[in-house]
Amino acid sequence: MTEKETIKWLSRAYWLRIKIEKLQRQRDELESLAAGVRGTDYSKLPSRGGEPSTIADTVLGLVTMDQKIAGKVAEYTAAVDEITEMINSLGDERLSTLLYMRYVQGERWEKIAVAINYTWRHTLRIHREAIKAITEKMSHNVILICDKV
Repeated sequence: MTEKETIKWLSRAYWLRIKIEKLQRQRDELESLAAGVRGTDYSKLPSRGGEPSTIADTVLGLVTMDQKIAGKVAEYTAAVDEITEMINSLGDERLSTLLYMRYVQGERWEKIAVAINYTWRHTLRIHREAIKAITEKMSHNVILICDKV
């Protein structure tokens, strides 16, 4: 595995969280629309014609959206667990903290630098070191898995 592939693997949690937030915003919009849907008094309408019930369509949309969100949350939780386990296996608290803040919490470099008490530039150097360490660890794990098969 290359360092670029490692970064992409670590970034999964961040991008899944973005997708979940997008789905939740869409659900909120749909729920807001549903709150505006009212029943129709058919006694005052001319016979024949008219629109099908939008209440049922809206409720179905909400249920579908909830199922999508639940699926993404499950995927996100599994990804975070897997990434956190790999990050913690490094055994270096400084590297683990940096990787966790960046790839699980999605923090900016400036905030990470302040949290670990280093300059922004040195934080990027430590990041390179952490990526190399986790790439080696992941490559080693792949070799061990291949040997077992």
